Amino acid sequence: MRIVELTGPQFDDFASKSPLNNFYQTSKYAILMSNHGYNYDLIGFVDENDNNRICAATVVLNKVITGKVKYGYCPKGFLIDYYNTSLVEQFLVALKKFYKERGYIFVKFNPEIIIGKIEPKNKYQINYNGNVRIIDHLKSLGIKRRLEQQEFELMQPKYVGYINLKEFDFTKINRNYRKKIRRCINEGMSITIGNAKDIDIFYDFVKEKTNKDIVYFRDLYNVFSKDNSIDLLFVKVNYQKYLEYVRSEYDKEEQLNYKWNDIIAANPKKSNIVSKMNSDNKLQGFKDKIVKATDGLKEHSEAIAAAALVIKHHGIITIYESGFGDEYRQLNPNHFLYYSILERYKPYFNFCNIGGISSFDENSQFKGLNQYRLKWNPLLYEFIGEFDLICSEYYFKRLINSSYIEKEFTNAPINKQAEK
Repeated sequence: MRIVELTGPQFDDFASKSPLNNFYQTSKYAILMSNHGYNYDLIGFVDENDNNRICAATVVLNKVITGKVKYGYCPKGFLIDYYNTSLVEQFLVALKKFYKERGYIFVKFNPEIIIGKIEPKNKYQINYNGNVRIIDHLKSLGIKRRLEQQEFELMQPKYVGYINLKEFDFTKINRNYRKKIRRCINEGMSITIGNAKDIDIFYDFVKEKTNKDIVYFRDLYNVFSKDNSIDLLFVKVNYQKYLEYVRSEYDKEEQLNYKWNDIIAANPKKSNIVSKMNSDNKLQGFKDKIVKATDGLKEHSEAIAAAALVIKHHGIITIYESGFGDEYRQLNPNHFLYYSILERYKPYFNFCNIGGISSFDENSQFKGLNQYRLKWNPLLYEFIGEFDLICSEYYFKRLINSSYIEKEFTNAPINKQAEK
């Protein structure tokens, strides 16, 4: 058994057949990252006694941290049968030797392996499965598991939500969300498809919540669009329909308001006064929307209120990045965006990855983001986490004691625009 470097087609062919295949472990993702600070290897582990059959593979992104200090990162890799303990041990020994000879300090990896399902109805208790044994085996081989000290500290989220698209039912999502989405439909929102020329429009919606620049998203779109594995979606507001709807709703509420005036005149009890005040507030809300719709119509007939990049890979769609304009917050375009994505892709895909959940703590700094995603009633899973294959113990300890590791792997806040 030996380590070899694979061609793009060789790697992608093997990866496509792996139960652990994901879009990070593709040659196109490696090509993308080669434009953004990394070099890459497409590594295969072959059996020389079986016509060089590929038994394992991984994308290894590599980078210089400081001076000549290099590390490797296998995003959501390796692609290997982790239950074949002998194969895993042989692969790790060979990989360590391969990269140690090339001056690497460590190789980081975070396999896309689920170790537990989280039960919201049981106070978010985690029911662990047999995959936890993989952690013990890796540790027994001297692999270091990085523990999460702060929320969203790891390279990939520890907890992730998935919507089963084949079972997605609008009537089962959060009641308040259903009301918002119906209102969005009535107010004239629609989904439209963008292209490479529209990335700058998309970036305006996400630039305050991401540590990636616009060039990254342009490259992401260009690389993944070559095989139609990415879509750029926009939420549009039709101001004419919006204005017609809110005027109609204002007229209805105004008639109710007149009735409450008559009721209070006859019976000024507290509950009637409260109902009248609620009606007053609704009227003011509709007035504000009429003004916004009227002003918008003066400038243009339509406006873009939200956007998302959706990656499509082997039966799963991933809402890779999304955002909305703060000036459209009251219109709830993000709710309409997610709903439209789920409806659009459910005939063709099995699951939608709606992103990470930082924790299930009410005091989380990401509480708004967490609650927004949880109210879609996703399936919640815990992933196996992040590991380091140490190629040089001496230099790894020196790096740990320096600030270079922290600077390299501390992620920026994931979402500053989380819905509440």
